[in-house]
Amino acid sequence: MVSALARVQAMESMTAVTVSAYRHRRLSDRPLVVIPLTMAGEAGAPLAAMVGSSRRDATLLVVEQPRNRDQRFAFAACLGELVMGYIDTFRQDRRGEGEKSRYSDAPQLLVPNTGGIKALADLGRMCRFRSTTGPYAVADVVPEFGMWLTFLVERAEQAGTCLLLPVTGMLAEHWATGQSTLEDQNLASLMAWISPPPGTDVAQAMADAESPDICPPAGPTTSPQFDNRDLAPAIKSFDAAHTAGDPVALAAAQAELRELIAEQIQPTWRMVWDAISLLRSVPEAPRAAARFGRDCAFFTSYSDYRDAGGLPQRKRDTAIGAARRLDRLEQALVDFEFDMAFDDPFVLADRRSVGEAFAGTVVAAEPGRVVLSDSNRRVLRPLVTIRTDDPVRLAADTGLVSPQMPDSHKARIVSVLPDGGTTLVTVEVAGGMGTPRTPKTDGVPALDQRIAYLPDPGWRPAAEFPASDSTPWTHHSPAQAPDADATEAENTAAEGWGHDY
Repeated sequence: MVSALARVQAMESMTAVTVSAYRHRRLSDRPLVVIPLTMAGEAGAPLAAMVGSSRRDATLLVVEQPRNRDQRFAFAACLGELVMGYIDTFRQDRRGEGEKSRYSDAPQLLVPNTGGIKALADLGRMCRFRSTTGPYAVADVVPEFGMWLTFLVERAEQAGTCLLLPVTGMLAEHWATGQSTLEDQNLASLMAWISPPPGTDVAQAMADAESPDICPPAGPTTSPQFDNRDLAPAIKSFDAAHTAGDPVALAAAQAELRELIAEQIQPTWRMVWDAISLLRSVPEAPRAAARFGRDCAFFTSYSDYRDAGGLPQRKRDTAIGAARRLDRLEQALVDFEFDMAFDDPFVLADRRSVGEAFAGTVVAAEPGRVVLSDSNRRVLRPLVTIRTDDPVRLAADTGLVSPQMPDSHKARIVSVLPDGGTTLVTVEVAGGMGTPRTPKTDGVPALDQRIAYLPDPGWRPAAEFPASDSTPWTHHSPAQAPDADATEAENTAAEGWGHDY
């Protein structure tokens, strides 16, 4: 309800409204911005990419004829050299010993929007199975680049990760606009709401953002008008010069294509770095560092997997592999939503508005309450009663944590009783309050203290799945059957690395 209200306020005021106190993603000091561009209507046909780790360090790569296989893989090799060179700079400083050894930092790729992630996924799938020998050999970097791209895309599916991020997603997590979530995927439109150009109001900035001539699309595809009016004739000129073998005409055609594509992609390049500057002004959430540590661990694990000659990711998950992936995605989403609510009062307010958390004032407390445990031991179990105006839709015995209390503080709901227009929630403190002999002074909420509680996701054991060769017959299909020329161990590895990490 709070975020919905923010969108209404943004629409009324015609300016973006802040919906979070923190930036919940780690923003690298040296991210690699990748702006992929593909031809409209040509799935899997890369047209160009602009790459660089600073605003003034941009490299433009162009495929003069996207339908030509050799040119596509020459483009992939050049892009792969740049991206792998960036990734390898993070494979130097390693700390810890044994299983705890990991790289201290991890790469971060930023694309304009979720369409950019899809374009990289297509490119990774196109590259990772290619052979470096034989009649259709590609450069050695191409399959390696494809496997790393696929790894980054798969990590991007998990909530809270920061190895590959769409800039529009980071902006939308912090600002609400008066447009739809689909329109928020247009970087130019989103930036028009958040930071319109000086001397331009949001309405005019929005109109400019929707004009492909004033503000070309932020990728991954070009506009059909540009394709028909400019790109198609330029490619035709290149093909004619290439067929004729005229080096002067060929160089002129290549220069014309680069100029056309640079005009299309440079506005997005500038907007991405403007957005990065905006995001750097937002303080980082306290728990973002721990999530980044997990990213470093996954980066280390996959790096070791590749160094050991690990296989490419499968084209399709098996039934067991799909179940494992879904379990990981669900757990990551629960953990990320909890971290955001715990860190951020704006996000917590959203949870409170629908009864998934509550906040109020302590009106009664029994800090010295002692009960007998199942083993007949005297244990300290204080009771605290909180009066709240929030709707409370949490059941008795729900485990709770509080952002206002130490991390060791744990509680559970004893009762939820209506009291006029408010609700009285009685909770029993179950952790972080000390013992009957040595109670902690800050372990129990005090009278008249303002406090918030939200459900504790707690520790969850890893889900157990059958082995890959024990797939139930109900889930067998030709598409999910193991490869005929691979062993069971190879198929298990190819489902993805680190399922039990």
